[in-house]
Amino acid sequence: MIERVGRLYSRSLYRHPALFLIVPLLITTVIPSVLLWFFPIRLSQNAEIGFDTKDTVLSGPRLAWARIQPSLMFSNRIAFSNPRPIDTDVQQPTVQPVSKRVRRSWADNLLSAINQVACYDSPIPLMDHLSQVILEVPNYDAIFDLKFLDKLCQMQPNISKPLSRFDSFTPYRNIWSVANMFACISPNLRVNCTQLDESDIKIVRKTIDNCWKYRTPIFECRNEKCQGTCSTCRDLPEECSSQIIHDLFYRLLPKNRDDSPFLVNTFLPVFTLTGYITQNIPVDVVLYDALESSIIDYSKKSKFELKGQIYLIVNQEKNIFQTERKCLKQQKKILGLLMDVKRDRLLAAALRDSILALLAAGLVMIVVAVHSQSLLYAFVVILLLALSVVGALGVYSLFTDEFPLLNLVTFVLLIAIGSDDAFLLKSNFPNHLNEDTFHTFLTHTSFTMFLTCFSTVVPFFINITSNVIVFRCFGMFAGVTVIFNYFMVVSFLPAFLLIQHRHLDCFTGFKFPYRSVFSHLLYVLLPHVLVQGRYLLMALLSIVAIGGAAITYQGLHLPEYNPLQLFTSDNLHEWYDNNAEKNFEFVSSKIALPLTSRLVWGVEPIYSLSTFRANATSPLRTDKSAFSAVRFVTKNNCHFRSDPFFALKTASDVHKIARSLEKARQLPFVNHQPKFWPERFLDWSDKYPCARGFLCCNMSNPLFSDSYLDFCLRNSTSFLATSYNDTPIFDNQTFAFVGYTAMLPTTLKYNHRFSKLTKSFEMLEMTKPDNGWWAPEWWLMSTWFDLLSSIVQDCLSSVLGSLFFVAIFAFIQLKCQALAAVVTIAGVICTSSAIVTLLGWVLGVLEAVILVLVVGLSFDYTLHYGAALPEQGCAEHRIREATSKGVGPVTLAAFTSFLAGASMLPALTHAFYQVGVFLVVISITSWTFSTFFYLPMLSITLPRQSGDCKYCEKTNQMHLSPRR
Repeated sequence: MIERVGRLYSRSLYRHPALFLIVPLLITTVIPSVLLWFFPIRLSQNAEIGFDTKDTVLSGPRLAWARIQPSLMFSNRIAFSNPRPIDTDVQQPTVQPVSKRVRRSWADNLLSAINQVACYDSPIPLMDHLSQVILEVPNYDAIFDLKFLDKLCQMQPNISKPLSRFDSFTPYRNIWSVANMFACISPNLRVNCTQLDESDIKIVRKTIDNCWKYRTPIFECRNEKCQGTCSTCRDLPEECSSQIIHDLFYRLLPKNRDDSPFLVNTFLPVFTLTGYITQNIPVDVVLYDALESSIIDYSKKSKFELKGQIYLIVNQEKNIFQTERKCLKQQKKILGLLMDVKRDRLLAAALRDSILALLAAGLVMIVVAVHSQSLLYAFVVILLLALSVVGALGVYSLFTDEFPLLNLVTFVLLIAIGSDDAFLLKSNFPNHLNEDTFHTFLTHTSFTMFLTCFSTVVPFFINITSNVIVFRCFGMFAGVTVIFNYFMVVSFLPAFLLIQHRHLDCFTGFKFPYRSVFSHLLYVLLPHVLVQGRYLLMALLSIVAIGGAAITYQGLHLPEYNPLQLFTSDNLHEWYDNNAEKNFEFVSSKIALPLTSRLVWGVEPIYSLSTFRANATSPLRTDKSAFSAVRFVTKNNCHFRSDPFFALKTASDVHKIARSLEKARQLPFVNHQPKFWPERFLDWSDKYPCARGFLCCNMSNPLFSDSYLDFCLRNSTSFLATSYNDTPIFDNQTFAFVGYTAMLPTTLKYNHRFSKLTKSFEMLEMTKPDNGWWAPEWWLMSTWFDLLSSIVQDCLSSVLGSLFFVAIFAFIQLKCQALAAVVTIAGVICTSSAIVTLLGWVLGVLEAVILVLVVGLSFDYTLHYGAALPEQGCAEHRIREATSKGVGPVTLAAFTSFLAGASMLPALTHAFYQVGVFLVVISITSWTFSTFFYLPMLSITLPRQSGDCKYCEKTNQMHLSPRR
């Protein structure tokens, strides 16, 4: 049956190629255009869209709490309906220009004079959330060079114009740098760093050198527990006990004095963008762009260099000054910036990097043109890839209108994946064309391309089962794109080859001048090398694969410092996020926010209503109320729900909640002494005076009835204080008593490291109430932990699932040689993973998506060689024949993948750059292992043949003849 269908298809294609040229064009252009017209997709400016989880244990409570929290901050009356999804693309209101007022003589002069003083005695409020600049100097001695301090001091007047635009939002005016700190430490009463001289530097250095020994006591003295009152503070030298000294060591200088190069932090009098947003102050990102440009321009203008400078070194023993000339090879330069604006800049950078895909397409087009000797064929191949993307966009629009930025890299991947089929079709197209030879050609190539295509599609579609939304969207879009590409290469491209052979053969392309030389190397010498050196090659690559597995196991880990990297590591903002915590004390404390547990009764968790839409979730509903059924509306239908779990109808119900809260308060990592409202309600109830003829709220009194409970609960709120952290929840429309919430403080602290965060969440899970749920007070903590958990699970399941399907495909095509193919794929996976690990990869969201593809992409070249393996002949003959037939398409496919990846290396965004690195690595390792490991391994797995092989002599004569 399959043979008859295949024969009918090849006959139809052979006889009517124009039809198979036009119909795929209509399917991939007209239909997607109509779909996109009615179901447009949007490229969101929100860099974090899709970087969330659905359908997990933590996602439902987290999403519900995110809905409740904004209303609960103002009232305990919550609107339980299906709220309209928040549009993440809403632009923040632009900052209105502030007209300058007329100066008021002495008052303004006095304020200006005060603002010029950088010194302070008390901690600066919210200093950790100010924008920062990190400089690199050669060593510790360099920070005491007066020229460097003067340049650092001159930063403020040189960037004063962009700084002044923040005056309406920020109370601070001074830049806190080591230069200003030194002026404050100097006993010469300097107003600011402009008055520093050599005598000040000598005294300051002596003070800092002495105080460095007390760094730990200085930090302990001003931490939350001590706050300057414990015995540690009394043991500190007086010169080391000031707030300036504390902040110098804690915020401006690195942890290790012996570091070379040496990092120096500088605080600007401007909050980060997140700092303003959390204060409900709208600030335009353009202001930060101007500030950053001004800082960079000043750093270039000031030429932070200290080559061959002379330093004065104090010799304590001889009490003399000695000069030492040091050749400092490194320049003083800006390394990192903290402004929290990288998310707002991602879209423009991603669109800019998308243009690099055109460069990749152009390079691949050149390679295809050289191989096929036809520029027209090369153009058609690129057109085919573009049409595949357009067709996939049309299908994608039926599922969701949200298009995460990660989907933009699909075209780059398609260039690397889809170009393989172009070489295979062109290489196998029959010279003597007739219906039978065309059928044989199409049957062989379409089946081989089917296996390579779907070995790549399977990892994509496995991602749809992920709990991470961006995994689902990327998997669906990329998988559909590859399917469209397969549809085009078995219909559109063979039809074009037929038309080109029949009607356009006169447009022959150019001849590559060294084609015969490369042909001799690949088709004659390479098979001989593989056969003669098979054992050595297998041994060497086996050692590489085993070593790669060890490196991957030891070195590949989840992100530790930067939860979501958006730009390449050399970006100033990414550098700060990747390195600040390693070098400066205050960053870890800034990140270590308290982990608190929000306990909620009476509210349903949020559930997902769509696989791909991030905002498609169930409405905020009450759990089935103890007092009445709660009505909610979904589209045009009304539904009623009742909750068998949460109920406050009887005294025992109140006792259950009170016992649950008391149990949670007594947990060792909580130890919260004050009672919550249900517990206080029980105490209040016990003291409530009851009399006949009046409503009794004393639940231990015989006059009490459960029918009074609702009144008593409401009445108690007039006597018992409730707050955001401890309050009953009422329906906003009916004022029905629907639930209760409490915030449970703990001693746990947040940390980006997954291992530590896992232990914290395991402990927080112990606070989960009966018939209720819990979520972290800051729900973004739950998002990050849930994301990491899903990455670990999804990456493992995707790789194993992909290996399973690839093994099946290998058995279908290669039969008994499938084991050798699977071993080869394992070697490629281990080696590729080790290389990217050595290049500094961590298992973030993007890297997890990319590493899943390693299985499918490592199988393609091996399968091409396996498909070229003849069925007859001795093992040596079959290996030579498979090499001579497969090495050309495989090498060209690897080369185009390498070019596509190399084109992405100038990218600014992390996604495009990492995809480029991955394509370069996988193309090299997959080609190396498939050629120098799989083919030699066949000499062991192929059956032995007794006697001489009748095919060897004939094949050798054919290979020795020159190729054209």
